[in-house]
Amino acid sequence: MSLPISSIDVLIVGTGPAGSSTALHLLQQDPAWAGRIIMVDKAVHPREKLCGGGITHLGENVLTRLGLPFEPTNFPVREVRLVYQNESYSFRGNPAFRIVHRAQFDHWLVEQVIGRGVDVHQGETLLEVTPHETHVEVVTDKAIYHAKVLVAADGSRSRIRAKLKWDDDSRVARLIEVLTPESPHAWEFRDGVAIFDFSQMTGAGLQGYYWDFPSIVGGTLQMNRGVFDSRARPERPKADLKETLREALAERERNLDDYTIKGHPIRWFDKNGRFSQPRILLEGDAAGADPLFGEGISFALGYGLVAAQTVQHAFASGDFSMADYRQRIIRDPLLRSLPTRVWFAKFAYLMKYPWFVRWGWRMARRIIGWTRWRDAAYDVGPVRGREVVERPSYVPNKPLPLLPAPTTHFGGGQRLDGEDRDG
Repeated sequence: MSLPISSIDVLIVGTGPAGSSTALHLLQQDPAWAGRIIMVDKAVHPREKLCGGGITHLGENVLTRLGLPFEPTNFPVREVRLVYQNESYSFRGNPAFRIVHRAQFDHWLVEQVIGRGVDVHQGETLLEVTPHETHVEVVTDKAIYHAKVLVAADGSRSRIRAKLKWDDDSRVARLIEVLTPESPHAWEFRDGVAIFDFSQMTGAGLQGYYWDFPSIVGGTLQMNRGVFDSRARPERPKADLKETLREALAERERNLDDYTIKGHPIRWFDKNGRFSQPRILLEGDAAGADPLFGEGISFALGYGLVAAQTVQHAFASGDFSMADYRQRIIRDPLLRSLPTRVWFAKFAYLMKYPWFVRWGWRMARRIIGWTRWRDAAYDVGPVRGREVVERPSYVPNKPLPLLPAPTTHFGGGQRLDGEDRDG
């Protein structure tokens, strides 16, 4: 059976935040783009996407400029507490950032794209990519596309990157996480606190941190708990993420065996890496994300703006070389912070002397005391749309239903080095 052939101006592979942001930014420039874009994804929304779910004011500002009220259910974090052994310091804000459930958030974004007339093909798997002088041929299990521009937004384990056989020396950070049902009276929910615990950085060889993110999943309060390993120094032995997570949960009176453990990777941003070739752009996690805190959503939304600007310029000028894409990334007000975060990750996660780390924590606490981040009322960005939890001290009169503890156990079939679900 022969596959149908479709000619299209822009084919976006991947319907996560980066891909949807690209489409929405093109549509903002000209609604006529709706008939010139096709989006393809192997998944069907709403689909699970492993992620801590944090969106800072950087990402929220992108949505605001797109004219999108923040409608997805979210938990507003009022205090971000960074811990190292017996030292800690905090960032505060109203909110400092928001935590979403990626299945709902990504689905909402895709609905915004579909509602503006873009053809989105879900449940369609990419098979082959062949660049030509006048177009890029993309073969899926359902169709053949001849696209004037291909935007690869298909995640850290980008199949498009692999099919193009690009040389790739970029580092990949590792993450594992679990969701634990919680009481609405738990202090993290009551006070709106997210925890980044770096205590294992000098003991267990972890080049990263443990996190506790209060979140709302399917109308229930759950704690997103996980471990981030940046692999800032890849020649060092890998930390045992499962055991690190087990120990952290035990300190919080939780047993890892009671929960489903999942993992996923984050590709490091590399300003000298490859982001494009004629008629093809990489964006989001496929291009590279933040290796310091693993912040992905905000930067993915930012990539969408830069990719849309590059696509718009290509069609306006007739120059499809995409040669200026790297410089557009480096100059972008949001994305230009990525090289700085790379530098800080290489510095921070190579510390191995506890006394020096504790000194750094004390200095950070003093510095924060001189900034607006010390003020819980500090509004770091637009506060739009509805929230399930209006204030950190809010306890619902009618508690949200709690899920029973999952009985699925971690088994030999799970991957600790990460599993990517985009694209």
